[in-house]
Amino acid sequence: MKQTEILIYGLKQGETREYMEDLLSTNCKTKQDIEKVLKVASEHGFHSFRITHFNDDGKIPDFAGAINI
Repeated sequence: MKQTEILIYGLKQGETREYMEDLLSTNCKTKQDIEKVLKVASEHGFHSFRITHFNDDGKIPDFAGAINI
């Protein structure tokens, strides 16, 4: 069974380097869940949020196929 996991990232207060973002949540299922996480994270000084998803289809990633030789 294919499952989609919603991932929310954000930067801590004072941080500007994008590669320093923290994973804030992986448990959201609805838009309301996402909005709640963003609200609470904002209250704790996080900013510059990024929302993405991960599809777990049970297949092993083909890393070798992704390498340009």
